[in-house]
Amino acid sequence: MKRALILCGGGSRGAFQAGVLKYLDEKGWLPDLICGASVGAVNAVAIGSGMTPDQIATLWKHFDRRKIYRIALTKHLRSFFNNGACQSLMDPSPLKKLLVKNININKLRQSSIEIIINAVHLPTSRLKYFTQRQIDISHIMAASALPVFFPWQFIDGEPYWDGGMIENTPIAPALERQVQEIIIVFLTPIGNFKSPLPRTPLQAAEFAIEQLLQGSYQSIALNQRFQFKTVQTNREKIPNSGYYNLKDPSLRVATVSPTRMLGFPSFLRFSTSQAERLIEEGYYQARKQLEYCI
Repeated sequence: MKRALILCGGGSRGAFQAGVLKYLDEKGWLPDLICGASVGAVNAVAIGSGMTPDQIATLWKHFDRRKIYRIALTKHLRSFFNNGACQSLMDPSPLKKLLVKNININKLRQSSIEIIINAVHLPTSRLKYFTQRQIDISHIMAASALPVFFPWQFIDGEPYWDGGMIENTPIAPALERQVQEIIIVFLTPIGNFKSPLPRTPLQAAEFAIEQLLQGSYQSIALNQRFQFKTVQTNREKIPNSGYYNLKDPSLRVATVSPTRMLGFPSFLRFSTSQAERLIEEGYYQARKQLEYCI
């Protein structure tokens, strides 16, 4: 394997990745391996099932909240205050119907690109990876089952939920396969771009959530001794366009991310307007941040 694409989690911000995919397709950058966490798992499986970047972008533009989840707030509050059975805030059955309609599992099984998604085994809190030869709709649902918001899902009788809780940047399989080039698509600017200090409790909470999205990557970057390197372009310096592994100079890791805080609502705002905006931003930032890296 030579190339790996890592798609991180971040809810409805996943439309940003659709824009990045369009740019990579135009540049002819084709991965041998795609690893996805949470919504990144959904996008990874979409690619593996034969959807083109344009088709994925079109699908994102047609998302709305009612096609992804139904709010079940009354049941959740009743179970919370009455100490009843655990109930999620949202019912993801519309998402399941959407996946069944759009994901071709047979094509996924035959994909020449290796697809890996992760999920957390709830009883043991251990991370587990699934390949395209294992993945079906229940695996995708489990990989994107954000705790509290969505119910855990059962795979072979065992409960699993969102792998992004432990590893939101699923880069480990790529390192194990000793790929030569990795591109990571983050859905947060934290860790790549400087952000203003939070001024309110809400902003502080948002900042903390953004840091959690980057946590697994930061620990791996320290362990692998990734060195920050700025790329000079004809227009400006791009601060997050290159990391190089000092243990293995042949490995190159480049990153793409938003350059601004997107706000709490952007995690669950499945709307045409946000999708169009993030797709455009993903394409622009990929062109800007990867121009001299691929």
